[in-house]
Amino acid sequence: MWTSIIAWLTGLFNRTKLEPVMAGGTQTWYGRVNRWMLSRDTLVKELNAMAKAGVKGYMIEMSGWGRYSNQQWTDKWVKEVEKEYNWLLGQCRARGLWLFTSIVNDNMGQGKYGDSGPRLEKVYSMAQKLIDVVRKAGKKNVFVQPVAETQTAAGRKFEQECVSRLGGFQLVYNGSGGHPKGAAGGFQWFAVHPGKIAQDNERNALVVSDHGLIIRELANGKLDGPGNPAKVAEFANRCRKRGNPVCGYYAFKLEKFDGKTIETLGKAARGELGDIDEEGDAE
Repeated sequence: MWTSIIAWLTGLFNRTKLEPVMAGGTQTWYGRVNRWMLSRDTLVKELNAMAKAGVKGYMIEMSGWGRYSNQQWTDKWVKEVEKEYNWLLGQCRARGLWLFTSIVNDNMGQGKYGDSGPRLEKVYSMAQKLIDVVRKAGKKNVFVQPVAETQTAAGRKFEQECVSRLGGFQLVYNGSGGHPKGAAGGFQWFAVHPGKIAQDNERNALVVSDHGLIIRELANGKLDGPGNPAKVAEFANRCRKRGNPVCGYYAFKLEKFDGKTIETLGKAARGELGDIDEEGDAE
């Protein structure tokens, strides 16, 4: 109870104006995407650090398939997701932050990164309930990516259902296995998942580090490590120089607070960091 009260008071006294996302003016976003439901205390620390640093959005994999596969796809689980999602969205709204919600991942059930859950087509009717959770919570401060790395018939069907049921929401397309060249019909945005920092991405793409190779490149060779400040700055600087609307950092399997990465993302978005040495100090 006290965690919720403290979080509410913190948000109340840290209200800031939501800044629009637009081409040519890069925002940096952060998120412990598959670990977002683990701890409200950690989330509060992250959101407060983001508001202070100027990191404008928090990113989640709503169904968290890589972490929660043994608990998923029951009515009880959907209710828990709804409770935590509504709480997190309220915290983001209080701080003037975007919440980037990727509802399902089309890699689910393929055994990648420890995922032992079912394929999307096997739990499609339960996944539909997550659309209801998003819709009921409202579109304010929300970007919705219906499917990450769309590659199956079930994923494409889910995308179109979100287009029809989430009218008015800012929708993000991530088809072609995470490497689209533009937004599909009904979507306002598209996200790309580069395999390396040095990749040149389409200038109007949301650039998101949701790829095993770049995750390791950014986090000292690990999937669950904190960010390397030099690499994080390089990634964000590249997006800013190309004018990508968003540079999103996926803390893929990290469970701990990583304040240094959040601080680095904020500074890089403002153009305060040039070349960074391996210890994370500006040269």
